Amino acid sequence: MVDNNDDDEKMRAGGPNALCFTCGGMRKISEPRIYVVQATEDMQTGMTMAEWRTCPQCDGKGYLPGLVPPA
Repeated sequence: MVDNNDDDEKMRAGGPNALCFTCGGMRKISEPRIYVVQATEDMQTGMTMAEWRTCPQCDGKGYLPGLVPPA
């Protein structure tokens, strides 16, 4: 079994790290989805709901190793 917490601590202490600019350090990003709801037989309405997913840039760590300027 691999313990990722040890790797995270080594990376933070090993040098300068940059806050992930995609998720802002929150480790997750919002992915909007649109849903269509039929309120009555004559009327349909749409609403947007957000679902959370792991940040693809930092893989859910909240930071990036080294100094990474925003693209």
